[in-house]
Amino acid sequence: MAWHLSLTKPAYLYIHIDKMADPPPIQALDRSSPLPLYHQLARWIEARIADGTYQPGDRLPSETHLARQFGLNRNTVRHALAYLARQGLVESRRGVGTFVLRQASLHPVRHLGHLASFVDDFAFQDVAFEDRLLSKGLVTADADLAGRLGLPGGSSLIRIERLRLADGTPFVLEMQYYDPARFPGLLEVEIKGSMYRLLTETFGADLHRSTQTLRAAMPSRQVAQKLGIGRGVPCMVLESVAYDSQGQPVEYLEAYYRGDRYLFRIESGEYRREAGGGQ
Repeated sequence: MAWHLSLTKPAYLYIHIDKMADPPPIQALDRSSPLPLYHQLARWIEARIADGTYQPGDRLPSETHLARQFGLNRNTVRHALAYLARQGLVESRRGVGTFVLRQASLHPVRHLGHLASFVDDFAFQDVAFEDRLLSKGLVTADADLAGRLGLPGGSSLIRIERLRLADGTPFVLEMQYYDPARFPGLLEVEIKGSMYRLLTETFGADLHRSTQTLRAAMPSRQVAQKLGIGRGVPCMVLESVAYDSQGQPVEYLEAYYRGDRYLFRIESGEYRREAGGGQ
């Protein structure tokens, strides 16, 4: 605002207020880039969180302030903040504002070299984990599904479907299958937390090793809806069979991991050159 003072007579003071133009927007966004503006703004805010400009617990500038600062409409700003919330970086509090939760987004790492639970994938200590039991019951398995547990086609299997969340964000959709003759009473107990811990501590399961197959796939409408993602976001599908020390299958797992949030790590052994040469 500009203040202009003029005295025309000793007895009168006239004040004229002219509205100044808004300051030019910050040139941090590339409007010629194919990357959407909301994503560019989210990256800018994420960088300011990473370098400590905004600390955990700080309130971010308002949507109106950011819109004016970057020359954007509020809907674009709202989209950027929602994206950061899905990354686990910020939290929106109704009527108060958006606050920084942590300095690094949640990107869990699944280590494929050993049996591990969902909680083991996170290096953070302050993550709130949640399980949502979507369904559990008996299903009639076809030959392929039953065969993974060493059973004939048409066998009844226990099927448990769970959604695994961290800080309120869905990360993994799991479908687990078990032989009811091996785990009587499994449908009667509370299904929560690590399934491997439940199987070993409650049912005395012997979990010795597993074979795991990883593939990329576009999610079905149902899977995308449950994970809270668009159908254009790819998933990593993990198919795993866990075995006991006698080589008998104990569990078959089919899990859909969000490809935009999860990392997978495999530790390999030394290079062994096969007979006959080759590269």
